[in-house]
Amino acid sequence: MRHLLALALVTLTCLVAVPATAADSDSGGDPAAGRLLLVLDSSGSMAEPTGDGSTRIEAAREAVLAVVDQLPSDQPVGLRVFGATVAPGSPQADLCSDSQNTVEVGTGNRDDLRTAVAGYDPLGETPIGYALQEAGEDLGDEGQRSIVLVSDGEPNCEPDPCVVAEQLHADGIEVRIDVVGLNVAGDARAKLECIAQAGGGTYYDATDTASLIDGLTTAQERSARPFDLTGEPVEGTADVADAPEIAAPGQYLDALPADGPLHYRIPRTQEGSTIHAGLTFAGESGSVGQGVNLTLYPASGLDGVSCVSSTTYGDSIGQADPFYFGGVSTWKADPDDPCNTEDEVVLVIEPTGSGTAGRPVELAVYEEPPLATGADRDLDPAPASPTWSPLTPDADAVEDTVPGTSLASAPLVEDGTYALDITQGETQVFAVPLDWGQSLQAQLDAVLTEGTVDAGVAGSGFRVTVTGPLRTDDAVSYFGKEPEDWTTTALANMSAGDPFRTGAQSEEIAYLNRSKSLNDRGPSLPGLRYVRVSFEAPRGSTNQSYTLTLATNGDAGGGAPEYDTSQLDAPQPDSPLVTASAEAADTEATSGEASDDGGFPVLPVGLGAAGLLALLAAGALVLRARVSGRR
Repeated sequence: MRHLLALALVTLTCLVAVPATAADSDSGGDPAAGRLLLVLDSSGSMAEPTGDGSTRIEAAREAVLAVVDQLPSDQPVGLRVFGATVAPGSPQADLCSDSQNTVEVGTGNRDDLRTAVAGYDPLGETPIGYALQEAGEDLGDEGQRSIVLVSDGEPNCEPDPCVVAEQLHADGIEVRIDVVGLNVAGDARAKLECIAQAGGGTYYDATDTASLIDGLTTAQERSARPFDLTGEPVEGTADVADAPEIAAPGQYLDALPADGPLHYRIPRTQEGSTIHAGLTFAGESGSVGQGVNLTLYPASGLDGVSCVSSTTYGDSIGQADPFYFGGVSTWKADPDDPCNTEDEVVLVIEPTGSGTAGRPVELAVYEEPPLATGADRDLDPAPASPTWSPLTPDADAVEDTVPGTSLASAPLVEDGTYALDITQGETQVFAVPLDWGQSLQAQLDAVLTEGTVDAGVAGSGFRVTVTGPLRTDDAVSYFGKEPEDWTTTALANMSAGDPFRTGAQSEEIAYLNRSKSLNDRGPSLPGLRYVRVSFEAPRGSTNQSYTLTLATNGDAGGGAPEYDTSQLDAPQPDSPLVTASAEAADTEATSGEASDDGGFPVLPVGLGAAGLLALLAAGALVLRARVSGRR
């Protein structure tokens, strides 16, 4: 039972690292904290045993009381129950509307939560659809919102909870419903799975206290890891004449239009500099064809001739929770080209495909200084792509690294092996410094569990990718020519206990990579590289341990160009190149603490004095790893 209490504490504590809402401020909560609502089953069957001597209701009551005693004072949280007041045999209309918001979502409600939990007793039926419908009203319609539903029975009332969950999740990435089913099977299990899938969350089975620990652990970590977008709010315009000015370096947040382009003006600080612009957004689950086109052109227009055009890309077709990235720059080989010389350039973004309207988008803008006079004559030619060499994981792997949810919250890590744990559907992000002349290898190794194999279908699996600081794809393409040591067999054709290996490798950083064709262009700036690990599988709900081995190759500083730094600083290997402003960090979804050199959020490796911050930012990876190790 003490494990259950510790788990529940982490479950609620970790849900604070989500974007702010106006409602959060009204409740007195931390602007960085999202809104969490527990929706708990109080039907008569909750009086049954869990399998280890305690009843389901006793375990829930004791755990939640322990959590209430240690919740951060600025965490908005509330409690809704269903089936708690109307006894079986009552009119159907009463049974099917038996759900109470026992504690409003807020921060100054800890005594109310204790009282409500103490009086939480099993009694009635299971009107899950109605309870979820009401939960949506409890949470409001803005900002990041999380629902954790715990139930041990099959819904037996209208409305259909799957339909309700789908409606709640229709707002996009800001609503998530995770479900834990207690001792359910057959139709009851299928319905709870349906609710989780429709609500953008995950379903977890529990048959006793131990499996309840596992289920709640993974549920809380999934809901605690939203896709964070960070930046200063800006509103692009359909008409270039009205376009807002955005300065480099910087990060900006906007929302994609239903159709047509958005324009932004970027002033040039130093003649001959290169303006870089990158973009990322979270796409629609299971979508095909979504994207955003990016174009840069001189403000004078050049009769419609652009400096460059490109589009965002995702990791795979039909990805469950797709990240889309893309980047462009004004660089031209001719130093007198207007793309290099004009005082102002225009960035145009335009969505493609359906389902993008209203989705938040993050823009990254960076101005690179020009080369010093004559330095172009000393540049090394663009290097050939590096070849893959298998890495040997370190047996003494680091076990307490907490992954980020996005570029904004990625922990800064170095070469070595890290012991990690990933939930089906999750993406984890790590930041690695990379200098001129260097490339990066990232290798994932796992021993497959039965749940992972059972979840496998065509196209599912583990993926590792490398993204640049300006949202470009910096990885060598191994499509159709994977290294021999990688596992290419489909998960569904493998067995529990089989080893699995995959990875990614970045191109070597060289200035003249920018001179290649757009499809072959490699990284041309030093700075942090973001390793992203995802576990994509649409069936079931499972958790998989793995190791991530990182290796930096090449001589640091090799082929570094000489810049004219009279007005702009040269890019550095340990820099994100762009950060959100201090004002944006106060109001947007940033995680971690600002560093001394420009505000990059770096999460600690380990759980010392700053451990709580890491937990809030990315969830209780350490606890989950330890629980998994005891299975």
